[in-house]
Amino acid sequence: MDYFILMRPTLFLPLWLLFLLGAHFADGSLTYRSSIIFILYTLLMGGVYILNQIVDRESDKKNEKLYLLSLGIIPLKCAFIEMILLFIIPLGLSFLFGKFILIYFLLSLLMGITYSIPPIEIKSRPFLDILWNGVGYGVLAFIVGWISFRAPTLWMWIHAIPYFLAVSAVFVNTTIPDIKGDRLESKITTGVFLGKKKTLLFGIILDVLAIIASCAIGDFICGVGAGLSLPIFIYAWARPTKKAILFSFRAIPTILAIEVFIISPIIIPLFLLILLIQKIYYKRKFNINYPSLFSGKDKSF
Repeated sequence: MDYFILMRPTLFLPLWLLFLLGAHFADGSLTYRSSIIFILYTLLMGGVYILNQIVDRESDKKNEKLYLLSLGIIPLKCAFIEMILLFIIPLGLSFLFGKFILIYFLLSLLMGITYSIPPIEIKSRPFLDILWNGVGYGVLAFIVGWISFRAPTLWMWIHAIPYFLAVSAVFVNTTIPDIKGDRLESKITTGVFLGKKKTLLFGIILDVLAIIASCAIGDFICGVGAGLSLPIFIYAWARPTKKAILFSFRAIPTILAIEVFIISPIIIPLFLLILLIQKIYYKRKFNINYPSLFSGKDKSF
């Protein structure tokens, strides 16, 4: 189970949401072909998440998170082997589904590598870290879902814009809990560069832009998610407690999940299974209530 959790299945959930939204707007529904692409893309990104933990194991130790590598529960060598397998197998099999799938798999992998690996290390570069996450989740995952059913079009790219902005808004706030550890590691993330209050304000701006973009193209799904999340972003900015900030960057994915459940109810059991597995695992292994919308004591970072 440790090796499954090492892939950070919590991050599968937003990945799946954007994949399914791309499929939805391409007028598709899960088929055998799209299901295999779905699985392969999940495994590929699981490898990317392992890479990020390998590089970040020291700062994760300072930030008291992602314990499997930072505490040495899984040997570094074994993590490398798992990562390489998760890169090679999905990429090799993606070729069977056409050149566009292969291209966007390669782009996702390239962005994942450049995000974590020095000297490029985009995750430690303010604003570029937002761009990489916004494109990686909000655009590429959406596009992979789309091209599982239809060829790429200009409208596909336009339709991804609100999700780029919404994901960017979420990511901005995720940099705040790690500010202390990142400073100790001399990593200049957007959160470190702007500071807590300005970062929270930037998140509000991006969320408002997501609402505007959604209205401009008539995307009710993203518009509702970003619109309902806006008061939560504003509250976190006005009262920046740990609990409020954690909730602010978990709100949009939660709302989008509910919307996706309505249009693709077949995915509900898989979502619930992933959450249940992690709840049980983290409670038994570390006595932690994770994942949770409100986890964390009500205090400032």
